[in-house]
Amino acid sequence: MFEQILQLVQQHAQEAVVNNPAVPNENNEAVMQEAGHSITNGLQNLLSGGELNTLFQGGNVSTNNPAIQNISSNFISSITQKFGISSEAASGIAASVIPNVLNSIQNMGNDSGGIQNILSSLTSGNTNLGGV
Repeated sequence: MFEQILQLVQQHAQEAVVNNPAVPNENNEAVMQEAGHSITNGLQNLLSGGELNTLFQGGNVSTNNPAIQNISSNFISSITQKFGISSEAASGIAASVIPNVLNSIQNMGNDSGGIQNILSSLTSGNTNLGGV
């Protein structure tokens, strides 16, 4: 599951991370890994609290959503502490990457099994998520 999320992060992080002078090139991959971990942990926390449906309802994922803000905050804190990236730059990266990856997860069709595979791995096979 983490690998699928990391692939999505890599798809959405080119401009925000790789082409960002605030992120030293040697840290590009590690910053993307942190984004993947933050998203994975955030989804697992939402699932365990029975709140995942609050993330994926009503169209596109909004940066005003408290769940998105929590995932982004954890990511920002992590990369500022680990890599010395400024809070402003980290906030910009989070705003660009986190909602886009979560929108991609939301838009994965059940035909390909995309979102169901990710959610199944988060729940150890229990995909009864109350309306997701």
